[in-house]
Amino acid sequence: MGEMHGLLTIGELTVDDVVVEDDCADWKQAGGGALYSAVGALVWSNDVALNSVVGTDFPDGLLSSLDASGICLDAVYKSPHALSIGLWLLYESDGTRRQFEKKRGATFADLDRLRASPYTAGLNPLGVHIAPQSSQGQVLALEHLAGRDVVRTMDLLIEPSIDKTPYLDGCVFRELDAFLPSAQEVRDVWGHSDIHALSNWLSEHGSNATLAIKRGSDGVDVLIGGTVTNVPSVVDKLVDPTGAGDAFCGGFLAGLVATGDPIEAAIRGSVSASFVCETRGAVAAAVRIDPEIVERRASKARRLLRKVS
Repeated sequence: MGEMHGLLTIGELTVDDVVVEDDCADWKQAGGGALYSAVGALVWSNDVALNSVVGTDFPDGLLSSLDASGICLDAVYKSPHALSIGLWLLYESDGTRRQFEKKRGATFADLDRLRASPYTAGLNPLGVHIAPQSSQGQVLALEHLAGRDVVRTMDLLIEPSIDKTPYLDGCVFRELDAFLPSAQEVRDVWGHSDIHALSNWLSEHGSNATLAIKRGSDGVDVLIGGTVTNVPSVVDKLVDPTGAGDAFCGGFLAGLVATGDPIEAAIRGSVSASFVCETRGAVAAAVRIDPEIVERRASKARRLLRKVS
């Protein structure tokens, strides 16, 4: 086995057209859960890679901008067998966001089936985050990681087209070190957002994963040894929450690999999410990463930790 290094995110890389009511329109932005989680990891590490598949129509200029931001693209594959995923992101003046897949693009499931193992690109990461995608894509990602000594974290994507079977039978959670869903995703799959109840369910289905539930502006609840600790949001000025949950996951992975402490990991995730919330677009967020702001916000989050139960 080669030398182990760095962090890896696995999932979607999309081309987004963003329209903001009475304000602006930004065409052909790079997006997707794997990208935003990679940016979150980049806040804490300069050794971050992305594993995804796009069509040959994916703009070379976008890939160049991602490369310039410091994200390794060695495991991003261009496939001639499908178009890239295109998304419309529409923002109304009251902050409401709507997301639509473009008809001419591939679906998440289409591209997930085509994604090759990151190990074929010579990557050998210490930690991997499996970003929101089709459930079949997450099963494939876990198969690619089978037998590897690597920290594994995962988030969910819940859409009408997503097959929930791998979630409801518990199979995808058994090898995870941490499971990082949002409260809404937990409600959509399990019908509640009770962290103790979900932790018990995971244990009954063979998973010892640390559980952290993202609750938007109310921060993140982390369950350890029966005690819930709330890690606060440290956003100064909200511009756009798109990708914030994914960025949290990337920062969490970085913290878990570096320290082994889920609370410290969640603190780092909260800081990562703040950079994404304060701008529009993943690349713009990566450009704004500032080590002094990172440390100041991490210190603030540590001061404001509170026990919930």
